[in-house]
Amino acid sequence: MIHHHFFIHRRAPLACALAVLVLVSLLAAPAAQAEDEGRLGVLGHHYSVIAGASYTMPAKAETRSIFGDHTFAPVLSIWNFQSRQGFALSWDVGLWRMRQAGRRAEGFQGGVGPRFLFADNRSAVAPFVTVRADAYVMRLDHDSWQTKPGVNVEVGATVLRHFVVSARYDAIPKVGGVDLSAFSASTAVKIF
Repeated sequence: MIHHHFFIHRRAPLACALAVLVLVSLLAAPAAQAEDEGRLGVLGHHYSVIAGASYTMPAKAETRSIFGDHTFAPVLSIWNFQSRQGFALSWDVGLWRMRQAGRRAEGFQGGVGPRFLFADNRSAVAPFVTVRADAYVMRLDHDSWQTKPGVNVEVGATVLRHFVVSARYDAIPKVGGVDLSAFSASTAVKIF
């Protein structure tokens, strides 16, 4: 039997993690409503911490056959719910791992790029599109770490200034002859 792994290795822990996420979401929502501006100050802007989950699928069938069809991962990030309509900066930091049948690909990335918000921050739903240039630091199995430039495109929306839902594509150069480019979908809720 093939098992797909990403930080959470069995279905029971995944169910527990999702239950905790739902509980945190329910408990954090009233606190988040009381603090709309965000609590973290970065470059003169107020950011909120968001937490959630993502589903990622490698773009190439060959990569899926080696490292698994999909992965689930926790999401922890910062988000500026006070952005006005138009352009703003969007930060990207992430850790990831794909594992199947003793093979593994893992890495982390960081980058920045423009985000265009299509609605004012007072809107119930504020769609956005983001394009970011990232540095991807990756390795296959236990080989040495390699750094490659890449880009990601993300489309999504903030909902009620407390939730972020999005879909994205990460275009990553090949590492060891393997294309690690991937599609992903995520949802996160403001925790403070």
